[in-house]
Amino acid sequence: NISPKLFQKAIQQGLKAALFTTSTAAIMLSSSGALGVAAGVVSNNNNAAFSDLAAANNWNDITAEGIANGTPVDGPQNGMAFTYGGDHTITADEAGRIITAINVAGTTPVGLNITQNTVVGSIVTGGNLLPVTITAGKSLTLNGTNAVAANHGFDAPADNYTGLGNITLGGANAA
Repeated sequence: NISPKLFQKAIQQGLKAALFTTSTAAIMLSSSGALGVAAGVVSNNNNAAFSDLAAANNWNDITAEGIANGTPVDGPQNGMAFTYGGDHTITADEAGRIITAINVAGTTPVGLNITQNTVVGSIVTGGNLLPVTITAGKSLTLNGTNAVAANHGFDAPADNYTGLGNITLGGANAA
C-alpha cells in the first residue's frame, strides 16, 4: 500500500518530468522551424524596404514553392530569407538585419540598396545577378553559417554568393 501523500507526490513529479520533456521538445521544434515559424517573404512591389509594414503591401508570405501567397506581411526580419518577386529595387534599411539568404532566380533584379549595416548568408540565382549599392558609412557583410531549406521557397547552401552582381560603393567609407 502507498499513502495518498506519496501517491500525490509521485504523480506531481511525473507531471513535472512530462511537462519539462514536452517544453524541451517544443523549444527544439520551434528553433528548427518545424512549428511553422515564418520562413521567408517575397517582394510584391518595386521599392520595397526591410522596414515596410504589412499595410504597405510590399511583401507577401512565401509558400514552400517559392511564390507569394497573397498575404501581406512586414519586410524581412532577422533570420529570414527573401525572394525577389519581380524586377525590383529593395532597400535594406533596418540596422543590423541578418538575412539568411536572398533568391533572385526568375527575375532581373534592379538592385539591393544597403542603407543600414546588413548581413547576408547567401545570394542564389537562376542566372541573373543582384547588383548592390552600399551607402557611405554602411556595410554589407557576407557571412552564411546555415543552409536554407526549401520551406523558404528555395534551397540555398551556406556561403553561396553566385547571385551577387556588381557592387557600387556610395562613398569612400562604404564597406
